[in-house]
Amino acid sequence: MATTPNDAPEAGSQYLPTPLPEARAFAWADLLTPTQRGLRELFSWLEAACEGPSDGVGAGTEHLSTSLLVSGARGSGKTTLLLSAVQALRDWKRFVGAPGGPEVAALSRTLERIERRILWLEPLDLEPVPSQANLLATLLVRVRAALDHPRHAKGSRGDSARWATSILEEGAEETWGKLDHLIRDASFMWEDIPTTTDARVRAEQQIRASEIYANFQPRFADAMEDVARTLSMPRFGASGGDQVLLVLPIDNVDRSIDHLYNIVKLTRMVASRHLWFVLAAGHQEFQRFMERSFQKELIVSGQAGIGSRGQEESLAIARRQAATTLRRALPPSYRIALDPVEPHEAWRFPVDGQGESLSLGGLLRRMKLPRGRRTESQVLDSFADLFDLADRLTPAVARCYREALRTDGAEAQEPNAHVSELLLSQAGKLALTLPARTLQDLWHAVRREVLSSGASAPGSGSPVAEQGEPAVRVATEMLRNAIDESDLPAWASEQLHHHILRHDDQGRVCLDLTGKPVRRSKRTSLHGVLQGPPRDPGGNGTGAYARVLGTEVHLRRFHEVVLVLEDLESSGREATLPANVAGWFMILHDVLMLFERPRVLSADVTPFEMSPEMIVTVHELWAGHARGEPFIQAGFWWTPPSWNTFVEFAVLTAQWRAFLVRISKGFLTATDGHDAALRARLIQAAWVENICSVAGLAMGRWDWGDEHSGAASTLRASRLDATLDPYEQRVRDGVAELVTRIREHSAGYDRLWTAQVWLRNTLPLQVLPEFALASDAWDLLHQRPGSTGAGGGWDALVKDWRTQAPRLAALRQQRVRDAVNGSSAAESLRLALGAGGGRASDTYYRWLDTVVEAWFAVVDHDGDPLARVVLGLTPLLGVSPPEERT
Repeated sequence: MATTPNDAPEAGSQYLPTPLPEARAFAWADLLTPTQRGLRELFSWLEAACEGPSDGVGAGTEHLSTSLLVSGARGSGKTTLLLSAVQALRDWKRFVGAPGGPEVAALSRTLERIERRILWLEPLDLEPVPSQANLLATLLVRVRAALDHPRHAKGSRGDSARWATSILEEGAEETWGKLDHLIRDASFMWEDIPTTTDARVRAEQQIRASEIYANFQPRFADAMEDVARTLSMPRFGASGGDQVLLVLPIDNVDRSIDHLYNIVKLTRMVASRHLWFVLAAGHQEFQRFMERSFQKELIVSGQAGIGSRGQEESLAIARRQAATTLRRALPPSYRIALDPVEPHEAWRFPVDGQGESLSLGGLLRRMKLPRGRRTESQVLDSFADLFDLADRLTPAVARCYREALRTDGAEAQEPNAHVSELLLSQAGKLALTLPARTLQDLWHAVRREVLSSGASAPGSGSPVAEQGEPAVRVATEMLRNAIDESDLPAWASEQLHHHILRHDDQGRVCLDLTGKPVRRSKRTSLHGVLQGPPRDPGGNGTGAYARVLGTEVHLRRFHEVVLVLEDLESSGREATLPANVAGWFMILHDVLMLFERPRVLSADVTPFEMSPEMIVTVHELWAGHARGEPFIQAGFWWTPPSWNTFVEFAVLTAQWRAFLVRISKGFLTATDGHDAALRARLIQAAWVENICSVAGLAMGRWDWGDEHSGAASTLRASRLDATLDPYEQRVRDGVAELVTRIREHSAGYDRLWTAQVWLRNTLPLQVLPEFALASDAWDLLHQRPGSTGAGGGWDALVKDWRTQAPRLAALRQQRVRDAVNGSSAAESLRLALGAGGGRASDTYYRWLDTVVEAWFAVVDHDGDPLARVVLGLTPLLGVSPPEERT
């Protein structure tokens, strides 16, 4: 499965459905990369089988494994691989086409060597075959048909009737006679004797079947020797040289547990080095169905366990038997896996030279997203903007981000320049990692919507749909298909289909996230640690019972978000969404959030919490008065605005990942405490500037500056203290400009409003001791005399801080409580106290209050640091000196 039909209508004309074959053979250049890789492996196996010993030595004393398993997800191209392999071995020059690179040349040499050695039997598709069909007889009939084919070909000159008569006159020792005897005996070998048969007749049939079974395998091996010799004579002569290898392709082996069990039984019964089987099935279904077949056998024989424990034992026995059988019949090295199509290749699908405009990526760029007053819709224009981040990154940032992807091994090695410009988001990668048939379905769905939208444009006479609805239809269709083809449990599929995916009162698709059925689990890894200078042990005299032992800033590499579905009807039951389901869920979520009235339903203020965890300040606190757990390690995560779309967080994480590549490896290794504080201030300023770039009207485009200004000049400087102050002023100017743009363009509850909430509630806390390494970190928010910021934006922000000073103090205290409550010390204390209420709860909260008070007693001994940022701050709520506690 590779491309579209050649007669597909051109873009720009009215969409007309085109009938498509389920699978067909393709030339080498038209095949997708996973299919090409699988074919190369298959041809290598067949070449090795042809070069094996063919004299039959040891055939009667060894058990042969002569089966290959081509496995992959549904629609991954297994049938296409089998059909293309047949075409390649019939006419390899036509299959390979024009000469290519070294890989194509090596493939041509392999096909030239094995073309005359391989004879493909008529493929066996188990989809229409009854589960009780005699597969042994089916195989033997196909072997005899291959033996008859050359004779029938000669009979086309007029002697076919004479040849058909000669078969009946052959002796039992001749090749055709041997096959006829085997076919007649196949019914005794394969089928069970009916229990309704007369006892005497049944006994005779059992004796006959036993006699046949005793010598069937040697007779079959002998017959296959004759068949191979006979078929080799027209090709290689009677000199006894090379011999033909027969290959039987069997598709849809995982049709049912009966089909699968019978196929494995067949391959073990008729093992011969002259006959190979190429089985096509999903690996997961193959393993699972094999287990179910042995489990069914235990149940039918009455050996299955009783009760839940007995059922578990029976399932364990069936699993061991299935694993043993598969290792014997299909060793792991005999399995060819077809991977999904990589997202970069999917982006340029189809590969038959129809042009960039008709590729999947080109069609996605022609699909429009919802347009309205919300600033999100004014930045994101086409459906492709939810997949590709290239337009959101400056060239310098994009270059470092690609370097980060290459380091992580996450970017495909693409030689084409237009592909190298592609920077897929995590949602885009997950959504476009597809089996071949699903990719083809996606291409046709997108193309259908593009052509249909063109046909219904204003002035065409057709009704005009709301802008963005075609993207909703495609994303919904792909999400539903991904759910149906996934291995999600039944309750999860039901909840996604009928509770989360809903229609509103106007029949439009919406996502219902009421009750938080979907939560995110982030995957990060440690990039580096910046250690803070040791704190003064003297302080205000509280060092005897409370002290901050150490502070570190952990920079983490963000990798991915894993979505977890929780059962709303059964507490504690959850399932991780498969990658493709999660990808299309995120894409559909973002499309629905871009409408003038977002179509994502939730009882919370923010519809979906998606904040990544990339930086955390970790403090080690000793609180001597906190009995039970005096040593606390509290982490304060640096949080960005609570945006409502995944794509905004994707831009933020991509730009920050690029910044981590931009800083040198030795940057985090400070030579002294003063240097560490300066580096921490630079990281803090860069973090704020990154957020402002994403929160602004450009949604990204973080400008690192040059050697004279910006983050780039600071990183290149030999001394940070000389360039840090100008860079912090640049960041303040950026904050002031963002405030001005918010006042000018915000349309209510949109991304600019979300940025304003972050600037008011989070930014002033970002420079306090909970997040900073040094006491002078607040300089970032200290405007120099004579600087007012763009359009008075900075003064307006400071005024907001003064107005809500008590609220900021309360937010600060709550953040400290949350950090202590989430520490490992708090978890240990909760486990020790048990789940009961009463005294246990009182003891825990007394401990929590003591630790929080100890924290503020240590870090605020010189006064409240928030007062340096916000003038007119009232005293911190609920905190009293330890000596005043009763």
